[in-house]
Amino acid sequence: MKISNRDIKIFFLGFATLFIIQTIYDWDSTIGEIQRGWEAGSK
Repeated sequence: MKISNRDIKIFFLGFATLFIIQTIYDWDSTIGEIQRGWEAGSK
């Protein structure tokens, strides 16, 4: 079985779509984790 450029593009598009959906769905937790990481990096 040969993997084409089209297959790779579809894979990454699906991955990016799932990441965006998860980020929007769990927005409050995402913002909390970003703030926690920012504070930890500042110390």
